[in-house]
Amino acid sequence: MGFPGSKVHRRSRRKLGRGQHVAIPACTVTVTDSGSVATLTFSEPVICSAQPAIVISGGVTVSSYAQTSSTVVTLTCSGALVGKTYTLPANVVATVNGGGSVAASGTFS
Repeated sequence: MGFPGSKVHRRSRRKLGRGQHVAIPACTVTVTDSGSVATLTFSEPVICSAQPAIVISGGVTVSSYAQTSSTVVTLTCSGALVGKTYTLPANVVATVNGGGSVAASGTFS
């Protein structure tokens, strides 16, 4: 019978330490319009479970939305969008890998 060996506690190199997490990149969004329909095109596949909280100037509201593909969300608005400004806050939708979207603002042309 031999003596018990020393208890060596080695850190696993396969696991992240406390306070560490995998960096998830945020996706960007491009907003275009056609009459009273706004199209949000994201750089990565997204999951749109509720109407995106976009703010449009001039009293125009979003009446309905639809996710037409994995990267495109279409918003139908109550009025014409030409010349109106929009503000899209950050993390409006979630990406498939768990990230969020960046904030966007601009003017419809």
